[in-house]
Amino acid sequence: MTLLALSAMILAAVLGAIVCFRVPAVSVRARRTWATVFLILLVLAAGTAAASALQGKGAGIEPWGAVLAIVSAVAAAALTGSPVTAAVLQFSQRTGRLYRSGRRPEPSDTAPADPERDSDLHGGLWIGVLERIGVAVTLIAGWPTGLTVLAAIKALGRFAELKEPDAVERFILGTFGSFLWAAAWAGVAMLLTKGL
Repeated sequence: MTLLALSAMILAAVLGAIVCFRVPAVSVRARRTWATVFLILLVLAAGTAAASALQGKGAGIEPWGAVLAIVSAVAAAALTGSPVTAAVLQFSQRTGRLYRSGRRPEPSDTAPADPERDSDLHGGLWIGVLERIGVAVTLIAGWPTGLTVLAAIKALGRFAELKEPDAVERFILGTFGSFLWAAAWAGVAMLLTKGL
């Protein structure tokens, strides 16, 4: 079970390295496909890590295995989060629905057709990779207060660009999606190294 979880983590990290920096260049459908693949790998890794932990094998992992689990979890968190975050942003867009007020959105009210390509928040891909590394490392290291520091740094860096309501919503959705994705991978590493 532990070997299967490690294999899923390593596969996710390798595929993430191949896909991560191509995310803005690929179609929305391809991003959703990659997000689904990465979600399946996360569920596989988490399920097998949890099964190992329930059997009491999680904390008995060899030191080299623990290092490999931590490194591959951080890499998987950092490199697989881009298509997942882009998919979250895409799913959150309104498409032809009425607002609660009963009016249809005007063209200026609608979200961009493609949040990764049309975004005003440039550099988001690199910021996302670095923030997911930070989230995973702080959680694995047992310093959850670091999440507050990371969120504050990210918000301060984008403060001037967050004057539009659409930008604020996309910023919050992207940040939450990215943080939760990295926390899930960190949880898999913690299950493998520390058990339950």
